[in-house]
Order: sequence, then C-alpha cells, then structure tokens
Amino acid sequence: MVNASTIKKTLADLKTTAPANLTAVVVGGTNGIGKGFLYKLAEYSPSPKIYIVGRNETTLSAIIADLQKNVNAKGTYIPIVASDLTLLKQVSQATSQILSQETSHIDILFLSQGYLTLRARNESSEGLDRITAIRYYGRIRFILDLLPLLERSPNTFPKPRVISVYNAGSEGKIIPSDLGLREPQNSGAIPALVAATTYMTLSFERLARDHPKVTFIHGHPGVVRSNIFNAEHFPSAFAFFMNKVIGPTVFRLVAVSPEESGERHLWEAVDPRFAPAEVGEKGGEVVAVGSDGKKGSGAYTVNGKCETVFSHGVLKPYRDEGIDARIWEHTLEELERIKAMA
Repeated sequence: MVNASTIKKTLADLKTTAPANLTAVVVGGTNGIGKGFLYKLAEYSPSPKIYIVGRNETTLSAIIADLQKNVNAKGTYIPIVASDLTLLKQVSQATSQILSQETSHIDILFLSQGYLTLRARNESSEGLDRITAIRYYGRIRFILDLLPLLERSPNTFPKPRVISVYNAGSEGKIIPSDLGLREPQNSGAIPALVAATTYMTLSFERLARDHPKVTFIHGHPGVVRSNIFNAEHFPSAFAFFMNKVIGPTVFRLVAVSPEESGERHLWEAVDPRFAPAEVGEKGGEVVAVGSDGKKGSGAYTVNGKCETVFSHGVLKPYRDEGIDARIWEHTLEELERIKAMA
C-alpha cells in the first residue's frame, strides 16, 4: 500500500511543479469519487482548467461557485451538461462541447461515471445494455474523441493520462461468442460487471500500444463512503437502509471518504511510476509493471490502495488466442454503429 504521507507529499509538491496550463476533463465530477477527485485537483493545482461533465446544470453551477469561492479562485471551471451518459449520443455531444472550446490540449481525463444495479439487461434506444454502456462503451467513446487533445499535451509533468475508475483486478471469464451479452442467459448483472471489467483492461492495453504518449490506468476505488445505492436503481426502502443505516455504521469502519479516494486517484494521475509506453523501462526502477506483465507498458491496473494488481491467469489466454483483438473490434463496431444512427 502506498502510504498517505507519500501521497500527500507528492500532491503538496504539485502546487509548485504542476504546469500553469494544466487542463483536465472530469466525467462524473458532481458526486462521489469524481467529485472528490475534482476538488483535490483544484486544491493542489496552481491554476487548472477543468471541464466538469455532469448530469445537472444547477448542481454544476453550485459546485463551480464553491470551487471558485472556497478551493481555488485561480482555476477555470467549465460545465459540460450530459443528462444521460448511458447514451453514446450524449457522450458525443459532451465531447463535442469540449472540443469546440478546448483548442490546445488535455493533460488528464478522469472517468468515474456510473451507478450500481442488480437488474438484468436494460437496453437503451441505441441497442446497448445501459449499465455496460456507461461503464465501458461510453468511456471508450470519451477516450477516442479526446485522444487527439491528450496527445497534444506539451507538458512533461504530468504526462497525459487517462484514469478510469471501475473494477481493476477483478477481471474474469467472458463470453467470446456473445461479446455484446445479448443472449438472455448472458444478460445478468454479474456477466455485465465481469465483461466491462475485462474489456476495459484489455482495451487499455491496446490503447497504450497504439498511443504510446498517453498512460491508461484502470483503477479500483476500494470501498468508498458514498450514496451508491441510488433509489433510481434500487427499491427506495433498500436504498435508504443501505445509505442511511449501513453506510454510516458498517461502511464507515472499512470505507474511505470520497475526498481521500480523490487524493489517491490524483496521485495516480501524476506519479511517474505509471509511465506511458514511450517512456517504458527508460523511466528507471520506479516505473511500475503494466497489466500485461511488462514494465512500463503504459496500461496499468491499480487497486484502492494505489498498488498495481494483475489477473494474468484470466487475461493471458485471451491475449494468446486473440480474444483481446476481437473485443476491440467489437467495441469499435458498436461505436460506429451508434454513430451512424445520429
């Protein structure tokens, strides 16, 4: 585990070492882990420009006012409203808003959008399972749309980086004959969870090879105190019990605050051990081993303690048999299919 003092020292140094033109996009920045990351990024950066993607314009306005008044008045905070990120059309609309305003570069793309559900497949008008769309396909759409700006970053510290907070280290058995999980027997909550986790790690390995200037981190937050049991996706009585009874008691004993989680993910966003592939082993002993077992590969799976974790036993056969390439082809086909619907 990376101890708290190491994290705090690195972040304290950011106030003098981070570039004045540090530019970030935070998706899911109005609640929970994303909000914790947003506030810590604003706190520790001298004069950041941050695009904040959220569902509600009123909430975004309140957060921006608070950031300017109480956290960092030198920052520039730009709201991007996207009310439903289970729809890739709205993801594309969000990235179009960013691309129309940002002509220089992006240093950090932070993705934490999503929700918890136990229900079976809930198909959107775009033909995707909504939970898998927001966890995986939508995140890849954000990345691909914004990669040109990430690759244009002139800064050497931090080097451009994508952090997707989800379920790293819990990769598992997928169904190569039904990558879209359309068959009824494959449409449960658990297959969707495992598929999105595994697809993300293998796709990040592909992205790191194709875009060696950018680091790709699939993270796991650990247990975080937040209202994750939303009444929108669970019975209201159950959501109330989990959030108001179990959360403040049992979870408090084992969980970290969104603010502490935000600090940990910000450390991941700037620490040199997560080097892009173009640096690789040349970065020295400090450079971490990537998710594929290669030092400095540019794609990393990191747990809630900021440690690299590996699922070689599960993922190696998928690499050896070319299933990783099939997942990537399937992903691009789905993105193009939905793009053509617009």
